[in-house]
Parts: sequence; structure tokens; C-alpha cells
Amino acid sequence: MTLAVFLPFLLAALCAGLGPRLGRRTGYVAALAFVPALLLAGPLSAMPGAVPALEVTRWVPTLDLALAFRGDGFSLLFAVLVGVIGTLASLYAVAYLSERERFGRFYSYLLLFGGSMLGLVLSDNLIALFGFWELTSVTSFLLIGLWHTRSAARDGAVKAFLVSALGGLGLLAAVAMIGIAGGSTSLSGLNLEALRASPLFTPALLLVLLAAFTKSAQLPFHLWLPTAMEAPTPVSAFLHSATMVKAGVVLVAKFGLLFGSSPLWGGIIVPVGLATLVWGAWIALRQTDLKALLAYSTVSQLGLLMSLYGLADAEGNFAATAHLLNHAAFKAALFFVVGIIDHETGTREIPLLGGLRKALPLTFAAALLASLSMAGVPPLGGFISKELFYEAMLHQGPVFIAVAVLGSALTFAYSFRLLRVFWGPRRHPAGVQPHEAPPGLLLPAGLLTLGALAFGLLPGSVEALTRTAQNALDFATYTSHLSLWHGVTPALLATLLTWGLGAVLIWQAGRVAILGRRLTPRVNANTVYYALTEGVNVLSSRLIARTQGLALPDQLRLMLGAAALIAGYAVWRAPQVFHPIGTPPLALLPVAALLVAGAVGVLLARSRLTAVVVTGLTGFGSAAAFLGLRAPDLALTQLLVEAVTVILYLLAFRYLPRGGDLPRARWRLRLDLLLAASMGLGATLLVLAGVRFLAPPISPYYLENSYELAGGRNVVNVLLVDFRGFDTLGEIVVVGTVALAVLALVRLGKGGRPRPEASAPPPSPETPPAPPRIKEET
Repeated sequence: MTLAVFLPFLLAALCAGLGPRLGRRTGYVAALAFVPALLLAGPLSAMPGAVPALEVTRWVPTLDLALAFRGDGFSLLFAVLVGVIGTLASLYAVAYLSERERFGRFYSYLLLFGGSMLGLVLSDNLIALFGFWELTSVTSFLLIGLWHTRSAARDGAVKAFLVSALGGLGLLAAVAMIGIAGGSTSLSGLNLEALRASPLFTPALLLVLLAAFTKSAQLPFHLWLPTAMEAPTPVSAFLHSATMVKAGVVLVAKFGLLFGSSPLWGGIIVPVGLATLVWGAWIALRQTDLKALLAYSTVSQLGLLMSLYGLADAEGNFAATAHLLNHAAFKAALFFVVGIIDHETGTREIPLLGGLRKALPLTFAAALLASLSMAGVPPLGGFISKELFYEAMLHQGPVFIAVAVLGSALTFAYSFRLLRVFWGPRRHPAGVQPHEAPPGLLLPAGLLTLGALAFGLLPGSVEALTRTAQNALDFATYTSHLSLWHGVTPALLATLLTWGLGAVLIWQAGRVAILGRRLTPRVNANTVYYALTEGVNVLSSRLIARTQGLALPDQLRLMLGAAALIAGYAVWRAPQVFHPIGTPPLALLPVAALLVAGAVGVLLARSRLTAVVVTGLTGFGSAAAFLGLRAPDLALTQLLVEAVTVILYLLAFRYLPRGGDLPRARWRLRLDLLLAASMGLGATLLVLAGVRFLAPPISPYYLENSYELAGGRNVVNVLLVDFRGFDTLGEIVVVGTVALAVLALVRLGKGGRPRPEASAPPPSPETPPAPPRIKEET
């Protein structure tokens, strides 16, 4: 498992270097990264009887930090799913992407994304789980914004990142609360009784739901997922079928064992999931872009999965896991099919396409089977999992089954709308002669479509896979078996009603479209999002214009005033305890006099040169104080800082305004005196409040062990190099990163021709003018 998680990260670095040399063949190297994940099918086949494997790599044992991966049935099942879709997406991209694509960048991002998702599903440590969760957000941002020269790609990437980052903050707080209340950061080692009895239980539950809803695009956080379709189609297939968008579903499935006993859990998730099912399907029905239709259908299907896992019972978990497999198969296949249509015709717009079944017969076959599975038509896998969904909703009550039927009828209708491009008179953009796609594009879609068909014709196959997760998700007691025909049941009658309603929606498509336009709300999630972002931009612009354009003294007044207010509030709210500071050494009294003289001298100085020289007295006085307190290294550092500061002041004198250029009115002088007194008083209180120990001091440990453990007599050096070596390394990395950023900024200021990536057209067959270029590539 550890290799399955980290090999994609290692090969991501390799692909970044090989991309310029191997070109599109880099995809074959990238596909190798998912081999360890595919090999997890071995231990998965031993489930549910085998004991879950646990691989732990200690990190910070004293803080209970570890990289722990647990191979229970559900984690292994999802990891293998990620491996299968990741491999197919890598191979599909070899044939799909243009020769001008930056393959090193594309496959690196793709592998980082796949590795993050594998770490997320296999992680047993809550903190590591949060880390991988955030990595999926960052890497999906990079993938969605891969073609960053397009404004839509930038908008989609930023929107996805902002929404998922909001949930990430919630998950961070939830992980901390669960770890405190449950007594462990290990997911399998939590004390469930203590967690459920803790007052942190409800806040943690709500924060987990916030994270899950934002990641899996549930209402009202669904706005980011459709715009994420700006990513290349192989990425969309990977993202929508097996990875990021299902991360929230995975979270609800796993954490349902922790929070499922609370009525609040199902009381929130199930209604939100059903509402998302209907709303996503309704919006999908109105789309004219094939990829947008699939994106909204993903929103709808995620709502279905959420509503089932939200039940947190055996029936719901069994049905949700079965549908999760079916959805991965038909949704990835449909994204690959849409990529083929776009590749061959240069457009994804439904009104511009028609009669493609003769030109693309194999693609049509794959699209037909996958769409029918999505619509819930036998003998495909989608029909079986839909029946399970209906059974579960029937047990919840008439309102639940009514909403489920409505959402499924809309699903039925938009599935047939997708197939419209293959029927009717032949229609496509002028100058394009579509023909069947090469095997590299057809094979991934064909394999997944066969999977959807096998799940239907051989119900035992999907049941066997679903049963591997029964111990992990606690549905071993659910003994029903899957079959295509299970008699005339209420679920079957609901299916017949669904088909009838779906047929009416298809028959009355024109009137449905008119109704959709009339019912379109003026205020929706997107308008609210753009209003918020625009408001933040306007506020920040006005704030910058009102503050950054001020003279330096006024900016300092604002900063010091804000600091005084915040510190004053802290002093007022937190009662300060001041301890005696003892008797200062007599040898330091002259140094103290020097510091005071320097401070008073600055106030009385009449020229800038005098002020700088007198200011130096305070710095050199501080160095003398360090020396008197037996800290020669700090004294040396202070002397260097003071010397550099004086030199910089002298160099900047040419550009500084003269003292007479900044006259101060009387009220400004009083304000400055008030601010200076407030800051001086605050700093004094802060120092006095800090002269106390909340815990035993650690300095004696360093004094006693520096020589024995590290072999150094200079405690400060040993502290920096040995005891806090990683901290020092991190600081060096920060300084190095800042240096690189400064270098990049300096280079930006140089003239010259624009860089190729800023002026070149987007390197993709999805970018207009597509038809001539696609024809050449084909």
C-alpha cells in the first residue's frame, strides 16, 4: 500500500523530466505508476474474510503522527478503482492529446493527483488523511487550470480550489476535534464511545459534512464541478468517475461508522443528497454541451450516492457501494466517448451534431450501453443499483421514493438527450469528415462499457466486488442478492413509473426547455459566488487605494493603531499575571542607560543622519546586553544587523524625503505621541507577561545533553544543527524559495519577446479552430 501511494509521486518527478524527450509516450511511463494500486486486487480478492493489513511508518511518535495505511475491503476496493481509471486515463491521453501538449507537466499533475487520492482512501491516520485531502485540492487546481491561457480554465480552477479549500478548513478542525474526543489520531483506533459522549461530537459532525459536501459538489456547493470540465477530457474522466469528486462520498462512507448513530447525520445528508440528485439532473437536461451535461449528471449521481451512504445502515451502504462501482464504469466510459466525439468533430455542442452512429459505429455502441446503464435500463449494471436505491428509499417513506423517482426520470431523459448526437440526419461542423477513432481512444471506453454490461448480465460480479467492503462498512448482515429479475416489487413499479415520466420528458422536450427557462432563478449558486468574489475584489481594491497610496508616516500610524487595538483587546480580555523580574545585574545598568539615551536621542534629533546614528545606539546597546547575558552569538548577529541597517539607511538617503517635506500638524503630533505611548506600554506588558513559565523550561535539557548526544560544546550551534535540524532546514528552504521568487521577479522586469506559453494557442484538440488541426492529428 505504501508503494501504491508513493510510486505515483516518484514517477511524477520522472515524467516531468521525460516529458520533453518522450512526448506522448510519457503516458506509458505514467501508467506504470498505477501498477502497485492494481496489484492491490490480490489482497482485495481475499476480502471480506481476510484481516485488514496495516502498514505504519512512524513520523513523530510523541505527537501520534504516522503514515498509516489500512487495507480494509472498502479502502482496497476504491484504491483498485483509482488504479484502473488512472491507468486507462493515462493511456487514453496518449492518443487524445495534441503533439504540442506539455506532456511532462500534464502527466506529473495527473500522477500527483492519483497518488493523493490513493493516500486519501488508504490512510488510517486522521492527520495524514487531511494532508492527502488537501493535496487532491491543490493537484486538481493544477489539472483544471492546465490550459491556463484560457480564462474559463483559470476560473474553473480557482472556483474548485476556493470551494474545496473551504471544506478543507472544516475537515482540519473536525480532525482535531475527533482526535481529541476519540483519544487517538488513528481512524481504526478511536474510542467511539468517548467520541459520541464528547461535546465535540456535534461540531465535528457538522464540519465533516461541510468538507464532504464541498468536495462532492452537494447543494449549494455544486457550482465548482461543472466548471472543472475545462480540464482535458482524460482528466475529467479520472476526476469525475473515481477520484476527487468521490472523496466526499468516501468520507461520508467511512465516517458514517463514527457519526451514523446520530439522527443529525442522516437527517442532513439524505435530504441534501436527494435535492442534489434532482437539481443536478434538471440542470443536466438543459445543457447543450455534452461535457457540461456529463458534469451536471455527476453532480446528480453524487447526490444519489450521498443519500444512500447517509442512511448509515447496512442496506444503504450495500446499495451505495454497488452503485459506486457502476457509476465509475459508465461515467468514465461516457467521458471517453465525449472526448472521441470532440476529437473527431471539433465540437461538443449537441445542436451542431447528429447522425454520428454511421461514422462512429463503435463509439456509438459504447455510448449506447454506457448511457443506458446511466439511465437504469436492463440488462446493464445501472439498472441493478437503481433498484437497490429504490428499495432503500421505499423503506424511508413516500416522500423519499417520490423524489428518487423524479430524479431518476430526469436521469433517464438526459441520458437519451446525450444519445441524440448519434441519431437523425448527419450533422457536424463544415470541413470535418468524422470517422472512427483510433484504438488508443476506443479501447478504454470499450473496456469500461463491457464492465457496465458485465455488471448487469452477471449480477454476481458486482455483488462479489461489493461484498469485499461488507466488513469495512458494516453491511455483512444485509443478505439480499443481486439479480436482474426479482419479481414484481414496489421497486420495479417505481422503475416503470420512472421510464414513463422519462419518456414524457423526452417527448415534450421543447416544452420542458421552455419551462426550464421560465423556472431559471435569477439568484443561484454561481451568481452568489461571483457576487462574493467581486465584492471581495472591490473591497480589497478600495482598501489598497485608501491605504497603500498614503505617505509612509500615515501607513505606519494605521499599522500601529491596528496593532494597539488588537493587543489592547487581548490585554483587556485575558487577565495578565506579572511575575517579579528579579534584580538586574549592575553591569547592565550602563547598557540600559545607553538604550534609553538612544531612544531619547532619536526624538531630539534634528537631522536624518543624526537620527540614524542615534538609532544605532539602541542596536549596539542591545548587542552589549546580549554580551553581558553571555550570548556572544546573538551579540554578533545583532552587530551585523545594525551594521547592515546603517549601511542601507545611508544608501537610501538619496531617495528618502527631507524632514521638512513631511510637516506634522499639532493633532498629528499628539496622535503620534498617543500611538508611541500605547505601543511602548503594550510591549512592556507583553514582555512582563511573558516572563513566566507555563511548563518546565527546556533549556536545562540542552545544557545537559548537547555534548553527550551531539558532541558539541556550543549549545546554540548544537540546537540549530542537531536538536532542531529539520526546523533549520525548513527555514533554509523558505529563504531559498524567497530568493528564487525574487530572482523571478527581477527577470520579469527585463525586456524581450513574450514567452511562448503566454502567446501560443491552447495546445489541445478541444481548442478552436479545432477541425483542421484535429483532422491532421487523426
